[in-house]
Amino acid sequence: MGYIRKFLPMVTLVLLLAACSNNQTSETSDGDQGGEEEKVLQLSAPGEIPGLDPTMADNDFSFDMINQVFEGLYRLDKEGKPELALAAEEPEVSEDGRIYTFTIREDAKWSDGSAVTAGDFEYAWKKAVNPDTAAAYGPQFEEIVANASEILVGDKPVDDLGVEALDEHTLKVTLENPVPFFKELLTTAIFFPQPEDFVEKQGEAYARDSEHILFNGPFVMEDWSGTDTSWTFQKNDQYWDKQAVNVDKIEMNVVKDTSTAVNLYKKDQLDRIELTGEYVDEYKESEEYHTFLTGATSYLKMNQGKDGETTDLANLHIRKAINMALDKQKMVDTILNNGSIVVNGNVPKGLAENPETGEDFRVENGDLVEYDVEQAKDEWQQGLDELGKDKLEFTLTTSDSGTSKQFAENLKYQLESNLPGMTLNVKSVPPKASISANVNQEYELILTGWNGDYQDPLTYLNLFITDSPGNHTGYSNEEYDRLVLGAKSDLANKPQERWDALLKAERMLIEDSAVLVPLYQKGSAYLQQDYVKDLITYQVSADNYKWVDIEK
Repeated sequence: MGYIRKFLPMVTLVLLLAACSNNQTSETSDGDQGGEEEKVLQLSAPGEIPGLDPTMADNDFSFDMINQVFEGLYRLDKEGKPELALAAEEPEVSEDGRIYTFTIREDAKWSDGSAVTAGDFEYAWKKAVNPDTAAAYGPQFEEIVANASEILVGDKPVDDLGVEALDEHTLKVTLENPVPFFKELLTTAIFFPQPEDFVEKQGEAYARDSEHILFNGPFVMEDWSGTDTSWTFQKNDQYWDKQAVNVDKIEMNVVKDTSTAVNLYKKDQLDRIELTGEYVDEYKESEEYHTFLTGATSYLKMNQGKDGETTDLANLHIRKAINMALDKQKMVDTILNNGSIVVNGNVPKGLAENPETGEDFRVENGDLVEYDVEQAKDEWQQGLDELGKDKLEFTLTTSDSGTSKQFAENLKYQLESNLPGMTLNVKSVPPKASISANVNQEYELILTGWNGDYQDPLTYLNLFITDSPGNHTGYSNEEYDRLVLGAKSDLANKPQERWDALLKAERMLIEDSAVLVPLYQKGSAYLQQDYVKDLITYQVSADNYKWVDIEK
């Protein structure tokens, strides 16, 4: 999933008016004086929702929203472990660990009251791997579900995918090899079911707004047209586990500026906000202040070229120079100041441990790049000499959130100061446009990042295999592909060999090829009202509002 999620950027007067109703205490809609008060949670969002189609989603913010209104065979529990959701019971698994037979809950329903069936899973999965769909997350099936790799490149028909609805409530899944993290994968959006008849009837209008979509998760979405700055999650009366859903609704408003978010919070018009910069110092002694180190890594991506055309960033010396010319610690300390830490690799700290020694992946692989201005200048000059140029000009694309813009301006200052002949123009666009530029590779440099889908280095490294829809850099290396794909296939049941392969792949990506400029692992400093309980966020994976409650 590319992020960056939850930077809290500026709100319009219309939004401020829309957010002015108080929470938690409004009467129920039946007007009964003796009725229970509605529980209404008010949260902010970083921008418009880029998309709600689980098959086509390609960014963390969409996944956060999708996870509230859709559900798959498993859902992460409060501790981040997969628990049964639409699967009625744990599946039967063949002796070789390749064939799973799931029973779908008989009380699983779509929001129109129709049944969620095994056929809905078969339809959705086959749609995801169909080359004509061009689903960004289709490669999640690669080397996992039988025949997916060949189907994705058009070498086998879609119907050969290893998924079959044996009857309305029985789903058979055949894997290429045993996969130790298969249950975690099944909690992610690309593996969610889709109601075939409804989807096909909607055509291109499917999931464009809340009127052309069906939901099967804890909430349904209301008042969403696809471009709104506000929308509502309403408790789903058709949800199989609705008794576990505590709030009646969640009101979401786009807030792009931390100062605006703070003002709304102080007026009881937001129940949770993220803090950065000076606001951390201002509120860090508050009892409502909390911190959390996420699994999201932020980095610069550099476009080496596409469709046979190369750019100046295809020069390795230029990419290495940019990597070495940045003092990230100052940026993290002054701009963010929220518990984020400098990262000099792609895989974050605290994600995974060596299966034999227990050493953290990030610690074991160490710093794969370092701040060294003199070496950066040497690399820069070598690159200029090879290109036959004495200066270079690039455009850096970033979202228009306050934090992202500050980061971009600091990057501009440092790179232009430390690399003679470098000109960096900053292009700030709304988050939705930034995501689009990223996935369509319509940028030169872009400030972006990634928060993994499951607790394994593969979810970060898998993005950069050749022709992966998540690559968007022009990077291609056969050895890198072999290592990463091997971790999904023949090394799946060889833990130490698999671990070593992933360590080597990350070194190739950052140390040898400088495909990315790693910046920081995102911390989250936030204020949350003490009456808000069980709003679940994970180090990796989409947020989970299923159990959130308001206790006053």
